[in-house]
Amino acid sequence: MMELSRWKIIMVAFVTLAGIYLSLPNFLPQNVRDNLKGFVAPNTLNLGLDLQGGSELLLEVDTDALAREKTQNLTEDVRARLRDNRIAFSGPSISGDTVSVRISDAAQVDAAQKALANLSMPLPQNQSVRDVNITKGPDQTLRLTFTREGRNFEAAAAVDASILVVRKRIDNLGTKEPTIMRQGTNRIVVQAPGESDPEQLKRVIGTTAKLTFQMVDVTVTPADIEARRIPPGTELLPSMDPNLSSVVAVKKRIIVSGDDLTNASVSTDEFQKPAISFSFNSQGARKFGDATAANIGKPFAIILDGQVVSAPNIRTAITGGQGQITGNFTYQEASELVNVLKAGALPAPLNVEQQRTVGAELGADSVAKGQISTVVAFLSVLVFMVLAYGFLFGGISIVAILVNLILLIAAMSLTQATLTLPGIAGLILTLAMAVDANVLIYERVRDEIRSGRNVIGSLDAGFSRALETIIDANLTTLGAAIIMFFFGAGPVRGFAWTLSIGVLTSVFTAVFITQVLLAWWYRTKRPKTVPVEHPTEKKAWPLIRLMPQVTNFQFVKYAKAAGAVSAVLCVASVFFTVYPFTPPCGGLNCGVDFKGGTVLEMRTTSGQIDLGQVRSTLEALDLHDIQVQAVGSAGNEASIRFGTPEGNPAAAVDNIKSHVAEQISGAEFTRTEVVGPKVSGELMTGGVLALACAILLMMVYIWFRFEWQFGVATAIGLLHDVLLTFGLFALFNLEFTLTAVASILTIIGYSMNDTIVVFDRVRENLRKYKKMPLRDIVDLSLNETLSRTIMTGITTVGALLGLAVLGGDVLFVFAVALIFGVIIGTYSSIYVAAPIILLWGVNRNPGQVEVVDLGGHKPKNVPRP
Repeated sequence: MMELSRWKIIMVAFVTLAGIYLSLPNFLPQNVRDNLKGFVAPNTLNLGLDLQGGSELLLEVDTDALAREKTQNLTEDVRARLRDNRIAFSGPSISGDTVSVRISDAAQVDAAQKALANLSMPLPQNQSVRDVNITKGPDQTLRLTFTREGRNFEAAAAVDASILVVRKRIDNLGTKEPTIMRQGTNRIVVQAPGESDPEQLKRVIGTTAKLTFQMVDVTVTPADIEARRIPPGTELLPSMDPNLSSVVAVKKRIIVSGDDLTNASVSTDEFQKPAISFSFNSQGARKFGDATAANIGKPFAIILDGQVVSAPNIRTAITGGQGQITGNFTYQEASELVNVLKAGALPAPLNVEQQRTVGAELGADSVAKGQISTVVAFLSVLVFMVLAYGFLFGGISIVAILVNLILLIAAMSLTQATLTLPGIAGLILTLAMAVDANVLIYERVRDEIRSGRNVIGSLDAGFSRALETIIDANLTTLGAAIIMFFFGAGPVRGFAWTLSIGVLTSVFTAVFITQVLLAWWYRTKRPKTVPVEHPTEKKAWPLIRLMPQVTNFQFVKYAKAAGAVSAVLCVASVFFTVYPFTPPCGGLNCGVDFKGGTVLEMRTTSGQIDLGQVRSTLEALDLHDIQVQAVGSAGNEASIRFGTPEGNPAAAVDNIKSHVAEQISGAEFTRTEVVGPKVSGELMTGGVLALACAILLMMVYIWFRFEWQFGVATAIGLLHDVLLTFGLFALFNLEFTLTAVASILTIIGYSMNDTIVVFDRVRENLRKYKKMPLRDIVDLSLNETLSRTIMTGITTVGALLGLAVLGGDVLFVFAVALIFGVIIGTYSSIYVAAPIILLWGVNRNPGQVEVVDLGGHKPKNVPRP
């Protein structure tokens, strides 16, 4: 292991230089990067919205509305086809996905079915399946039913088309580097970094822009409209034109639609007011010309998103394919409408299910806090490692951690993975836990020195025996990060991605960088001793000693008492978590992620905020679950929470913000988060599923790597840690959000890491001491790994303390939960997971399992189950 081979040196040098090259642009000012373009890497870290400001919208394509519209269109097509073929009928009627029509003459049923046959089309991906099935029913009835495959195809096509339309609309706004991607089957995530006007973004994205031209039904009188006596094939639509009545009767059949538009532009009408000029393609021009020629003297309606914009009379046939839409537009409204018309109509309405908006100033503040927290974490790790292992071993660890940080930044820049505020927390946690691999190696070297090996033998055996443990421990952390990535959303994914990359870079630097540097040191110095605790000398190179050289604590002796305490704490945690028994959160203080609602963060430029005035302003709007509290020490910032009104959440929240801004002088909103009840329910389910999957995955992995008894012990230990963490959130009323779920998953990874180190030593000692009682082996293994456990725990807690103090309100709860998790994870490895092995026993002899009575009685061998 300690051979200074050429391939290792080349690989370490290449990876390190590549990391420096890829990460360097992040440390250079923009003007320097511009001058060095072509000589430095092109990409820098891709900051998330919470770090640079901007808006994120989770849009759901209303596929149910699309299905209703398609069914209605099919009804009109059936009516038109039968009339064109002079076939008498009654109906048609709609029932779910089926359109039924009765043919008056039994002799024409076959002719009607043939006339309607071309309304059923084969699906592009499977020509043997059609989108509509046409069948004969009783009493001369034909039924046209949309197939499930047809509905699914339409929904998927609508989402794909919506993504294209949304992208065109946002590009026309000039938004810098927007991110638009599908989420699930019918949702779209839109991220617009630096977007200064999120309300305009929502207006432009959410406008369906469905433009149609339909004839006005002049046979319907005002009395008929008032009495709602509407003939078949006619519908009532609201009017935007003040020259018309509030409701206009129009024929459902569409003459021409916005799909045939080739251009739209802002112009002025004859009164010099903003208007929209448009032009059709050749097909649209022909259809429009034919319709106007056949209806001279009659009015036709220009309809936009279900509202009549205007209804001029047709004076002559309009054959040029050009026209103008007039109305009460402002110039901005006309410009936005032109933008959406150019991009095309959305195939279905988009509902805003979730909204996050962060002001640029707040994002810059988060970046500053993240930088300070990272520097403090790095310095704390540096100082501790030097004090604990001396300048040589501690210095080598610092070099490895510094290269690790460079590689992490380089990988994030290269992949353009989004770095979020929780991602910075993941980076800090990576730095803290990266030390663990070095500590494992150094403690193993110490063990070999104490056993009497020479220097090269100690170094080689230390690396060899630590490597398997390092890989096992980091694989479990990587598994927790992968689960977070797939089940999480938004910032949680950023944390998971950062943690995943950090695991890979940590293993590389701890194993290869440390190994090469120690091998180089040995080759150049040829030392007689290793600068760690020496068994025959009183001199100790480390400046601090947290634990004695050798410990002999009897952990198993107190296992029963510790188990009773743990059981009581777990029961209490479950009680506080579920009481009061009110879904979905019980005793937890769920954030908007899990119970839905709105969070607004505001500040004033005109002095301190009157929290009472803010609360009374919100109460006057009949909102529920209102919470208003001060933020920071300046007195000019406040956090507002309330239940999101039903209906259109985004529009309702916009109105609330406008009302508050009118009542509170100088108020401006720095953050907006709106989560609908549908999304919150899915996030809650996903969070619970993520925790269950994490525990199951860890248990299966340990079962595979060790024995089933170890897997069961691991699962019980992890469940213990999860329950106590829930109890922490419930007891101290900490806000439980997606970030909290991420913290619990990270705790699972850390606890698993610690447990694997203990189990690995237990397995080794079982092979080494064939006749030693299992009880003594567990105690011995815990004592041998105790120094590493304390070292890693203190390093991790030290780095997280800086994050809790300096990371701001957003990361405070996250950091506190992780600190608590490190402590209970260490405890559960010693007093929960390890003692359970004694209860279940281990396979030491063929066909037998050794079981230990924790009450102190002698062990006994029982038949293997």
